[in-house]
Amino acid sequence: MEAHIGKTVGEIRVGEEAYFAKTMTETDMMLFAGVTGDLNQLPINGEFARGSRYGQRVAHGMLTASFVTNILGMKLPGFGTVMRSFKVRFTAPVFLDDTVEIGIRVTGTDIARNTASFDTWAVNQRGETVMQGSCVVAPPTALNPA
Repeated sequence: MEAHIGKTVGEIRVGEEAYFAKTMTETDMMLFAGVTGDLNQLPINGEFARGSRYGQRVAHGMLTASFVTNILGMKLPGFGTVMRSFKVRFTAPVFLDDTVEIGIRVTGTDIARNTASFDTWAVNQRGETVMQGSCVVAPPTALNPA
């Protein structure tokens, strides 16, 4: 049986887009805190967060940013993709129970280096941009999907 791989650099087209949507849950925020060891009280302690300038719990920024990898590894380019670099800027907070839609758009490919470049962003259910960024990945190759 042949392994399924995502798009190779030669199959990716500038302008292609892919998306993923996620509602930020208590479980997501607590698991992220546990896995990373980031026990900042703003995301995990409601009483502490109510006394903050936000007045409520705020998701870890990198939790929101991490959903970009869902798209890259599962949709575009897909299985076998390796992240090379990722730059991100957070423009607004994501709160518990917010739904964010994360998007990526191909901005360039380099066949000789086997890389693809993307713009990334996330928008909440109110239409506010909460994250912007860019990344470079190594898409899978036909001979070596990892």
